[in-house]
Amino acid sequence: MESLSRFIPLPRNVYRYLCLLTALANGLGNVFLVLFYRPLFEWLGIPLPQDLCSFTFVAGFSFTIGILALLLFLNPEKNVNLLIVGIVGKGLYALATYYFFLFHELHWFYLLFGVWDAAYVVIFLLFLIQLVSPDLGELNRGDINVGLDRERINRALFLVFSLTGTGLSGMESIRKGLERKGYAVDVKFIEPLESIFRFPMSFRDFARIVVRAIFRQPARICPLNIPGNHPYDLIVVESQTWLVGMSAPVEAVFQDPANRLIFNNRDVGVLNVARGGWRRSQAMLVRWVQACGGNVVGARAFTHIGWEPSRLCSLWFYLIYRQAGLPKWLGGFVQERYGLSDDALRQLEQFGEDLAQRRRVKWLRSTVV
Repeated sequence: MESLSRFIPLPRNVYRYLCLLTALANGLGNVFLVLFYRPLFEWLGIPLPQDLCSFTFVAGFSFTIGILALLLFLNPEKNVNLLIVGIVGKGLYALATYYFFLFHELHWFYLLFGVWDAAYVVIFLLFLIQLVSPDLGELNRGDINVGLDRERINRALFLVFSLTGTGLSGMESIRKGLERKGYAVDVKFIEPLESIFRFPMSFRDFARIVVRAIFRQPARICPLNIPGNHPYDLIVVESQTWLVGMSAPVEAVFQDPANRLIFNNRDVGVLNVARGGWRRSQAMLVRWVQACGGNVVGARAFTHIGWEPSRLCSLWFYLIYRQAGLPKWLGGFVQERYGLSDDALRQLEQFGEDLAQRRRVKWLRSTVV
């Protein structure tokens, strides 16, 4: 499997014209729908709306989202906050559509609008991340940023929290690459004080983690006890993706003011592992490091082996059976191996080597001059 961190994000103009597409669809489409719904519905065999007032209100709401998308097309950077409004608006519309389709016999025609809006929730989210974090595109191409101009003693500190071992296996590969280039590596495990953040877990604990991730409830962890004047010239932080965000124990490191000096004026590499969506969690991790004064020199993101929905089911069954490849009766649908591929682990070894050989600011400046 190829690393998702090698994936080059869509160009800015592609997202802009996707915004224009939904602007036209929401704007002109709803005007057409309000004016010609009767012949259109009769032609398609769709029952006419019983409450014409509510029907018009919904069309007006959708038309307004089209105007929002048009503003985004015209000037994305100036209207970046409108993407959040669009995500919420289209997300609510999609959820309401699915609910009434499943439980209130809504005609399939309306489901098409729900599918469209659900797709644009993802598009708007990716566009938002690109606009607020343009540097992540370079990092995900495999670039290694220039390191700080400070003494290199070739010592690295790893901050690790790995619930099922996937992130730990990735960090072990980075460690091999660093040690191959002369680095000594110390590992500090992030230890949650709450028992729900341990594997294996019960279904009740899993549900609690999901709910807490939705509402971004902070976790409690053991003190790291790492002074700000530590000797490490490189820090590497690993985080999983929990519901399109950082894992709570890793985020707790940054939420504690006592830990922020750990990253200040230090080169930092980050690793994100995920079943699928990793962009927002990577952006959160990178921004936290930078907010604490760290210099992000490299970032990688990798997903579990497999394809969807097999990958999702494989994760669920792994949490249930605590072993990959079960249940056997599902055959090839459940992945025989859980975690990162051999190719991903090899790329992470190279990432470790690249981090060890990062250039310094002073060297870059002398080259430019």
